[in-house]
Amino acid sequence: MIVLLGLTPGKSMPETDLWVILSFDKIAHFGIFSIFSMLLTIGFIKQYKYLFLRYHSAKMAIGVSLLLGLIIEIFQAFIPGRSLEYYDLLANSIGAFAGFGFFYLVYKVG
Repeated sequence: MIVLLGLTPGKSMPETDLWVILSFDKIAHFGIFSIFSMLLTIGFIKQYKYLFLRYHSAKMAIGVSLLLGLIIEIFQAFIPGRSLEYYDLLANSIGAFAGFGFFYLVYKVG
């Protein structure tokens, strides 16, 4: 029915340049949050005082990383000259999960 009216869903989609998504800024966000998540996981596992953190280290490290990424992006919305960028938030989130993946490859598989 939409095609009969001359409207196609593909034409109404905004065009996104691939280099906007894969810019140095997004790669830096990914790298920082992957390292942060991996180090949090290692730190949570190696501590003995809080057993909950020790036994749920992956969930807690990913959760803390995701929360920190969200808080940073929200605070940037209130700083003049800065804005909340959804692609930064996406890069932070993917980096948080990748950090646990790196941890798993190094410590569990290797």
